[in-house]
Amino acid sequence: MTKLILSPTVQKIKADIGEIDVTPIVEKVVATMYKDFPSLKEKFGEKGKERTIEDNFYHFLYLNTAYKLNDTNTFTEYATWLNSVLVSRGLKTELIIYNFKKIQECMPGILESEVEKKFMDYLEAGIQTLKEVANKE
Repeated sequence: MTKLILSPTVQKIKADIGEIDVTPIVEKVVATMYKDFPSLKEKFGEKGKERTIEDNFYHFLYLNTAYKLNDTNTFTEYATWLNSVLVSRGLKTELIIYNFKKIQECMPGILESEVEKKFMDYLEAGIQTLKEVANKE
């Protein structure tokens, strides 16, 4: 797996996340997404991949914020907002759900167990929220 090139934006997000190193998870998730959806590269190019990397770091920033606040709504509100932004740019809600599920698949064993469990719970709540949004579309 190739190492991610971390843009200044990603470096700032990483600093905002703090002690938790999610880079290995993001590397796996993005590699899997682009393998499973080669049309992403065709449609959005290298710039799109950079945005996907940034988006995944943002997912973790909001997961970590929800964890610090012990507030599921922090993440579900982010998921709803993210969906409105990405759908307006031509992506489908199902891809965001897929992305969150891939994080759940790639995360086990990398983070501290309490953090991991809460992140899993927040991701599941985000997935359920997005499924409700998709059903209304």
